[in-house]
Amino acid sequence: MSREVALFLRTLSERLDPTLLLARVVEAPPDPWQRQLLTSTSETIMVLASRRIGKSTTVGVMAAQELAKPRHEVIIICPTLAQSQLLFAKIAYTWDLIGLPIADKRRTLLELHLENGSIARCVPAGQEGTGARGHGIKRGALIYDEAAFIPDKVFGSTLAIAEDDAKTILITTPGGKSGRAFEMWTDYEDFPDVERIRACSLDLPRMAKTVERARRNMSPLEFKVEHGLAWMGRGTPFFDPETISKAYTDTPPLALGDIYAGL
Repeated sequence: MSREVALFLRTLSERLDPTLLLARVVEAPPDPWQRQLLTSTSETIMVLASRRIGKSTTVGVMAAQELAKPRHEVIIICPTLAQSQLLFAKIAYTWDLIGLPIADKRRTLLELHLENGSIARCVPAGQEGTGARGHGIKRGALIYDEAAFIPDKVFGSTLAIAEDDAKTILITTPGGKSGRAFEMWTDYEDFPDVERIRACSLDLPRMAKTVERARRNMSPLEFKVEHGLAWMGRGTPFFDPETISKAYTDTPPLALGDIYAGL
């Protein structure tokens, strides 16, 4: 079998089942949540995910899959410029790994334009998402990375750019109990069409070592948020609730006697 035929067959298989591409990128079988996300046909999807679980890698695979299709566009909105650059590097790596004979027209630290007319952009959420506003995605995906930390005004100015056959995907660790991301995750009445996917590190054997290290080094509250997927309250408590609870026991009070004796 020639190299060209082998590449064509591998590409065809990965187009039919994108989890095969993810498995090649990470050199391991996909997690159930990754398989659900990559094969979903829903128009709007939200993933609530633990820290270090593979969010950026999965988004990179999704974006690369869209780039392989002619005249598809992927816009990814991130909270910060640094995060945008890191995520785009994963997209570019995955695209190069696919190895399709589609040349770059232009590549920067945040954008990739291909000869087949497809484009990927990573946009920092600052300035009300002006880097994405004004675009219209007819085919492709609008992806919010760490959506719980993106201001509501950015959602207000960018959600409408996903049109026709474009998907809208939010992927995030938990944030505060307010804002668009929290509402979309918890409010089934106002957002009935959102497919919700839970990606919890506590459920994955491959994450066991990372989880135990985090348990030792994080406060109980941080651990509940970052690995247990607990949304934070509107304010952060000064004392950890578990520590307070343990302070109240049925142990009899210490008998001090007459503390004034001898004074």
